[in-house]
Amino acid sequence: MLKNLIKLSAILILLVFLTASSVMASGKMEVTMGDKVTLQAEEVSGGSFKWVVKKDREILSTQSTSIFNYTFNQQGEYDVVLTVTDNAGNIKSTTISVLVGGRYSEITPAVSGEEGEEGGGGFIGVPLSVGLETLPTKTSQRSVHIIGDEGRVVFDIAFREDILEYRIDRNVFADSDGNGIANDDIDNADHSSYLLGGIWQTKYLASESNKIAAEVTVVNREGKKAKTQVEIIFEPVPSKEGNVVAVLDTLPAYDSEDKTIYVYDDLAPVAFYSRRSKGDVIEYRIDKNIFVDSNGDGNPSNDIDNKNDNSFKNGDVWTTAYQKTDDQIIAQLIVVGRGGTGSRIQRSIKFTDKPAEIIPETVEPMAPIQLKADKEFVQKGDPIKYSVEGLVQNLKNYVFEWDFNGDGTVDQTVEGDNEVTYIYDEPGIPQAKVRVLDANGNEATFSLDVLVKDVAGTTADFEYVVEGGKVSFTNLSVASPNLTSKILSYTWSFGDTDPDGYEAQRDQIGLQNPIYNYSKPGTYIVTLTVVDSDQVTSTKSEEIVIEEVFGENGLPVIEGEAEERGPEGEGISIIWTILKVIFYVILIVVVLVLLIILGLLTFLKIQHPDLVFEELVDELKIKLLGMMGVHEAIEPTPEAPPAKAAARAAETEMPVEPVSEEPVLAKQDAPVPDWLKGTIPSESPAKKSEVLEGEVEEEPVSEEMPTEPEPSSETPESAPKKTGGSEELNKNEGPVPDWLKNA
Repeated sequence: MLKNLIKLSAILILLVFLTASSVMASGKMEVTMGDKVTLQAEEVSGGSFKWVVKKDREILSTQSTSIFNYTFNQQGEYDVVLTVTDNAGNIKSTTISVLVGGRYSEITPAVSGEEGEEGGGGFIGVPLSVGLETLPTKTSQRSVHIIGDEGRVVFDIAFREDILEYRIDRNVFADSDGNGIANDDIDNADHSSYLLGGIWQTKYLASESNKIAAEVTVVNREGKKAKTQVEIIFEPVPSKEGNVVAVLDTLPAYDSEDKTIYVYDDLAPVAFYSRRSKGDVIEYRIDKNIFVDSNGDGNPSNDIDNKNDNSFKNGDVWTTAYQKTDDQIIAQLIVVGRGGTGSRIQRSIKFTDKPAEIIPETVEPMAPIQLKADKEFVQKGDPIKYSVEGLVQNLKNYVFEWDFNGDGTVDQTVEGDNEVTYIYDEPGIPQAKVRVLDANGNEATFSLDVLVKDVAGTTADFEYVVEGGKVSFTNLSVASPNLTSKILSYTWSFGDTDPDGYEAQRDQIGLQNPIYNYSKPGTYIVTLTVVDSDQVTSTKSEEIVIEEVFGENGLPVIEGEAEERGPEGEGISIIWTILKVIFYVILIVVVLVLLIILGLLTFLKIQHPDLVFEELVDELKIKLLGMMGVHEAIEPTPEAPPAKAAARAAETEMPVEPVSEEPVLAKQDAPVPDWLKGTIPSESPAKKSEVLEGEVEEEPVSEEMPTEPEPSSETPESAPKKTGGSEELNKNEGPVPDWLKNA
């Protein structure tokens, strides 16, 4: 069988393109039914490949990689057509005819003596099992933990000669092929791992399903199956505090003694995973071989071969392949932290011969009867199905006594049916037992351990440390162990009624481990609410006492000094607000009145520029009283000239007593000058009134009319006496002299 596979793998290496319409030489090959056929096309830079398997006109399979893998399970004649398109758009194709003969012609005979019973197949005496490794590495509880809410998982299935199919269902709780059955999917059916085993990878999201469990099934030539499951669990991103430290996981895993990764094939895939590195890492740089200059800058030590992959930023799985060589290969991971910090780790990669499969020369036949379960683990309250396989007689001949807890008590007796379903009410690892009795009185007991998980709910919890008014919270919440995604959302209520403090620290409300600062002493109720991926909510409240808070001046804040809040404080605040509004309204009214008065005074000043401020005020008062219908007589001030008083009286329509134009003559307490005595004619009051009122017709003044004497520095006794002017002064006609008007 191995010889045939080696021969088939080397049959076809497609060669050079001819023209767009040319066809490469066809070939023919004969294979045994059930054999894997592997064909390799020549690599074309930037080109594409398409393989088509036909039987007559029916298309059975298509593949789009340079390597073709297919198992022919039915006898007949098939055509394998390869079409290659290069980067320039040139197309060429070739056809291989495959003749498939009888199936199982080389299978080792069965080891059991019973006629018609199927034997063990290729590995005699070696139980059919699944050799599975994963990256991230699966735990002893068969779970794979992804850091964050998304990540890739690599499945590596060990190859065995007797296995025909390596089936991977990435999630038994999801129906990916749409046939209505969730746990029968083959998600790697279009990948070479389906027929050859080896590495296959997929990406998981925490949001895609509440529960995720991947299942790997291998099928041998006899049609027998073996299965294994791994649970996919999402974990929160760990704290980024502390020094940056590089942590590198690989698949294949490195040897713990010499830190070397051993590979065997001519083209060996290797997967790297660095997300478990510690500290605040911003870059995960992987150089697949520090001795090879992959970027062509002449310096092989600065290559970043994963720079265009998401793993460069988040440390997720990155897969590459190595060509077989005898030269030294060292892969390197450098993690770069903030502020220029970093850490490095290296792993040696070495090609060696693949260890031979060890098959015991003498083995005991496998037990024909086995107890199996349809699940490797079950949650409390969920059903699990047990079956007894390998029975050779008719089921009507058997009686099954079931003890599901292993306590020695028969829980259920079934006749003629080798399957039963049970539900566990308590978590743990019970041992299920079944006693099988046949019609001939033979009996045998079989047992199987099963893991029953608890369905504990999500629980909110926290602790805190008080330092003055600063409180540091540490989140101790735990997600339900039955959830695939262990990521929780957090909401904090700090019990602080100060709206300013609340607004200033809103960013702390949704943090996992917040730090809150209280502005005054007191007792506060802090509540944490957590919500898990199933939207289940859990809360916890604690009473926190703040005894002392220091203000900006460094002095402790006394409770009650801060502005009162709550119902009573809100009433005080409202009254104070109303008083402030009233004050501002009164202030605005006063300002407006003052502006109006100032405007009126300015207007009056423009109309009467000769009035002083007191007169302007009086005028304004008169106008305002007039507008209000009140008339008040205002005596002119003593200093007001007669003309101004008359003008004001005319404006206010009030009578004004005539003012004499001879103020000096009107005085009774002053002596009359000698020069004036006897010179002024005694005129009647009427005549004098006519002259004073200016009604006398003006006539030319005589040249002999004396003029006002010039001022002299001489004393009155020495001054010359005026003469010759009395006649003119006694005239009844003529204007009043200017010097007399002003006397």
